[in-house]
Parts: sequence; structure tokens; C-alpha cells
Amino acid sequence: MTSNETQTEGKRRVTIPSATPEKSVESNQESKSETNEDPKRISHSEFQKRVTTDRSNEPVFSCQFEVFGIVQGVSFRMYTLRRAQKLGVRGWCKNTTENTVKGEIQAHQHAFESMRLWLKHTGSPTSRIDKCIFGDTTELSEFTFSNFSIVVD
Repeated sequence: MTSNETQTEGKRRVTIPSATPEKSVESNQESKSETNEDPKRISHSEFQKRVTTDRSNEPVFSCQFEVFGIVQGVSFRMYTLRRAQKLGVRGWCKNTTENTVKGEIQAHQHAFESMRLWLKHTGSPTSRIDKCIFGDTTELSEFTFSNFSIVVD
């Protein structure tokens, strides 16, 4: 019986494996991934290239913000700090005597826009943002802050 012949067992058809050396599992997986590749997905190595791209030539955007609503206390500021760290945003935020949170953000365009959207619509789970006002956006040649920090009065 050759490798392509089949054998019947009851009502099931079973293909008998060939006695010839098989292709490596890696080459089979590579050929499958090449034919079924999702155009929206990128490989891990391509992701690493994009993440580690030198952005020193890109402009830095900066603006001040003020958030109104139930945002006092540590929670909103801590969530803002975590989000800024995740996005690579630099700047600061602090509570004000008017029960708002004021701050400034600086980042490259994509991270800057992502942080603005997060501030405007998301915030922390324990806060209720009534509105968020942003100052004028300015373009800088480099960062003026080394990281994102919470300012305590």
C-alpha cells in the first residue's frame, strides 16, 4: 500500500501516513501562515520594529488640561499616571482647590491623541468626568518633562 492509499475501518476512512520522510512541522506551519495570513495582523518582529522605532525626529505635542466632575482623590490621578506611563506620555497632574484636576501632557502625535481621548472619555472607574477642557496644543522640538508625575501640594 502506498502513502496515498486509504484504508476503510467500519465507516471511517483513514489515510495511512507515508513511509517517506515528512516535511518539518515548521515548514508546514510557515506555508499555512503564508496562505492564511490576516492582513491586519503583524508578526512579533514587525511589532518590535514599530515599538522601538526612533522617534527623535518626530515633533512633540503639548497641551494643558482641566478635568471637571468627581475626580478628586488619589484614584483619578493614579489611573492617569498609569495610562500616561503605558502610552509613553510625559507631564504632570494635580488636584486643585476648585475640586478639579489640572495637568499638562507631552507626547508624540499618536500617544498624545490617545491620551487626550482617554482623559476626555474614560478616566478612572471611580470617577465621573463631566467635561474635560484642553488648552491650545503646541508643537515642541523635544520633551521638557522626563516622565509623568503627580504633583502634591
